[in-house]
Amino acid sequence: MIEEELKLRALPDLLTMEDGTKVTEITQWEKRRVEIREILDNFYAGIVPPLRAKTKGKVLVTDEEAFAGKAVYHHLDIELDTVGGSFQFCAHMALPKHVSKPPVFLYISFEPELVTEFSPVEEIIDAGYGFVSFYYQDVAPDTDSRFLNGVAKLYNRNPFDSWGTISMWAWAASRVMDYLQTLDFIDTERIAVVGHSRLGKTALWAGACDQRFSMVISNDSGGGGAALFRGKVGEKLQNFNHGASKYWFCGNFLDFAENEEHMPFDQHFLLSLVAPRNLYVCSAALDEWADPVSEFLGAAAASEAYEVFGMKGLVTPDQFPKAPTSLHEGQIGYHIRKGTHYLSRYDWNQFIEYRNLHRC
Repeated sequence: MIEEELKLRALPDLLTMEDGTKVTEITQWEKRRVEIREILDNFYAGIVPPLRAKTKGKVLVTDEEAFAGKAVYHHLDIELDTVGGSFQFCAHMALPKHVSKPPVFLYISFEPELVTEFSPVEEIIDAGYGFVSFYYQDVAPDTDSRFLNGVAKLYNRNPFDSWGTISMWAWAASRVMDYLQTLDFIDTERIAVVGHSRLGKTALWAGACDQRFSMVISNDSGGGGAALFRGKVGEKLQNFNHGASKYWFCGNFLDFAENEEHMPFDQHFLLSLVAPRNLYVCSAALDEWADPVSEFLGAAAASEAYEVFGMKGLVTPDQFPKAPTSLHEGQIGYHIRKGTHYLSRYDWNQFIEYRNLHRC
């Protein structure tokens, strides 16, 4: 059933290189990975300017007794020195006291606060994980700002293949990662990047570009995220061509509006760039705009990249899952829950269960 549906979607072949060679081994995949990254740079997220940022983290506030004494909290200032000028934004970090060198969730947040409706930090701490977050609009405003504010103003751009705001937010996640790599009291080999909705798209691009992330988690990311465009219902490419969403991607991407079948890629290309690291895609049953079926199929189609490494990607029965279902066996994890577009405690608990199982 799943394979038949993927054939109907008529996706570009993930494992066929531009010269027609079929990828069958890891060395070929590394070359194919470069090709896919170039396609997505030019026709999806945009090309990041040569920033060569020097990153420093400064602790502004510390609370040694956070969350009833269970955690240490730091309010951070991430300071960047780039060729285009200096830039800074704030971040939060809460680490459990009962775990030595805990693994970490790096959450790209919709809110400037540490604890939000989308981030049950105390429960994450209790599970033995550190939690780090930053507010995406501190990096680049999610408005019709025409790239005049935030990090965007430091660099010249063109309307075709220059980076959009999703790429800017993803770049900021990597700058937080720069800082985290300097810390000897966390597990720097087990840092997962997490995002919901448009920030789920961002987490995917961050993980695709930065292989230091051990796991990439995309929640309800929909179009431009985990969901395939070919055959998709709900959100389509033309829906991005207005307001703030017009600036999320590069200009070349929007040229395929109402013509997605001619894109030289689909979203399984994006997901495949996480291989061989752990990838997690999740959906909500009533989130028709994101299209859970197309999100699930995106994960299934990306599994070919993991098979090159001799790994299992998405392990699933040959049927579309009904909520609530969790598929945690493979290097690609997936769940679908009941309800609407939201990042819930149920979702976080699934992430934790998966990380505990795979030690990622």
